[in-house]
Amino acid sequence: MGGDWEAFPVHIVIGMGGQDAQSTWEPRPDHLNDPIFPQPKRSLYRGGEFGYTRLVATKEKLQLSYVGNHDGEVHDMVDILASGQLLSGSEASAADGAGAKAYAAQSKSSLLVKGAIVLVLVTFVGYVLGFISRSWRKDAT
Repeated sequence: MGGDWEAFPVHIVIGMGGQDAQSTWEPRPDHLNDPIFPQPKRSLYRGGEFGYTRLVATKEKLQLSYVGNHDGEVHDMVDILASGQLLSGSEASAADGAGAKAYAAQSKSSLLVKGAIVLVLVTFVGYVLGFISRSWRKDAT
């Protein structure tokens, strides 16, 4: 994985729509090693078995795993870190500490949002404390 990365939208298509209508694994008559509908380079994983997806969300990452019904094993996995970085398969285990560390810088807009949240929270707490102290003064007089 390179040192530079850029955040892009992630599209995940899950389903078996049309699998019975189109035999994607049938070889071509003139090229026996190539399927009729070859997997495009943008498609990271394709499987011929049925299964289900498991979605786990924490503060640090969102993890989507594809589990095959036939063996109960995870066949593909993708992690989306809170920073927006996308890790797929073995790269995801590297971010968990099993290998080389993945580096994700925090964006400036994220820091601005956190600062605004803190400012609103401090203002609200100040308002509540002012309200309480004013009611105490009224009760004392």
